[in-house]
Amino acid sequence: MSHVENDLDIYAVGNANTQRQENEIATIMRKRNSAGWKLISTNTAIVDTKNQFSNLYLFWEKK
Repeated sequence: MSHVENDLDIYAVGNANTQRQENEIATIMRKRNSAGWKLISTNTAIVDTKNQFSNLYLFWEKK
């Protein structure tokens, strides 16, 4: 039976600096992929409706 690792990244995202946030997340995804991690699921949750902030959850798997 193969060994499977799971991991989770959580990012706070808002309505400002969108391009910067996208670039940071893309960089993390490239690093994870090159290290053998596979993105298996994403989810978002609104944490502050007044200021339009959310959490972005990235779920990873590595065999």
